[in-house]
Amino acid sequence: MRRRILFKDEEISRELERRIIDQRLKEGARLPSERALAEDFGVQRDTVRCALEILVKKGVLVKRTRQGCFVAPKRIEFDLNNFRSVKKSIENIGRESKAVLLNFEILSMGEKLSEKTLLPEGTLCYSIMRLRYENDRAMSVERSYIIAEHVPGLTQQDVDQKSLSSTLRQKFRISLVSSHQRLTQVYATDMEAELLKVKKDEPLIRYEGLVYDRKGRLIEFFDNVLKTDSIEFRIKDFA
Repeated sequence: MRRRILFKDEEISRELERRIIDQRLKEGARLPSERALAEDFGVQRDTVRCALEILVKKGVLVKRTRQGCFVAPKRIEFDLNNFRSVKKSIENIGRESKAVLLNFEILSMGEKLSEKTLLPEGTLCYSIMRLRYENDRAMSVERSYIIAEHVPGLTQQDVDQKSLSSTLRQKFRISLVSSHQRLTQVYATDMEAELLKVKKDEPLIRYEGLVYDRKGRLIEFFDNVLKTDSIEFRIKDFA
């Protein structure tokens, strides 16, 4: 296959991105001026400006009026090949994660939930709704449905400000090992807009999935709605 020749602005954008990955340019750092970068790379300022715009569009840089370009904060990475909770994904990049419990109840599955889980209507499950924070910033509304027969005696105290996966492991000896996950674009409802401090109908990401234990039992169906500006999803390429 014939390789495409990169334009100079693309070469510069890739070099700047390498410097960020290598931490020669750290999170939050201000980049040198366009003039300084042009001298560094031996090109015109217009070429540098195009290179910076490439990285702004990719979310690698953020542009601030009259201040210049800065290295964007690290995005929270979700690996779709390996299930990891939102909490662990946040902590993996060195940020603090906390969740505020909004609702806890036991209910019978209706038609929609039954279709999602492939379990009979009327199956009992614990419904848990939490607002997840990254540091002090609300970033996702999380809904979890835990199959009741696997967690007899689950209480509100078991999930309030506690890791759900840790509770399952420690109290019920359940280890979550695999999942089927799905991503869709949705738009903020009135409730989600209020909780996440965004405008109604603003684009969000719905991240939902079925989670299984070592015995192959369905333990949880999760349905999370997340802001799009601080996350990214990755999946391994297959040959």
